Amino acid sequence: MDERIVIDAEGRASSGRSFQTLASDYARFVERLRSQWPEQSPLPYAEFAGPYLESRNALLQGCEQLGTATRDAGEGQAVMAGRNRETEDINTGRVQA
Repeated sequence: MDERIVIDAEGRASSGRSFQTLASDYARFVERLRSQWPEQSPLPYAEFAGPYLESRNALLQGCEQLGTATRDAGEGQAVMAGRNRETEDINTGRVQA
C-alpha cells in the first residue's frame, strides 16, 4: 500500500476560486437586499418600528459578516494552494529545502 501523502494544490486553488465567486455573488445579493429594503420602518407604531429596524440592521450586518468570512476563506484556500505547491516541489525534489 502506498502511504505517501498527496497534497492537492489544484483542488485548493479551485476551492479558492469557487469561494471568491461565491463571495462576489453573495456581496451583490446583499447589496440588492440593502437597496430594496428601506431604512424606514413600514410599521406605523413606534413600539414596533424600533425592534423591526434593529432586526433589519442585525440581519444585514450578519449578511455582510458572512460575505467577509466567505471571501476570507477563499483567500485562505488560495494561500494554502501556493504553500501546497511549494511543498509538492520540495517533496518531489524539484526544489531544495
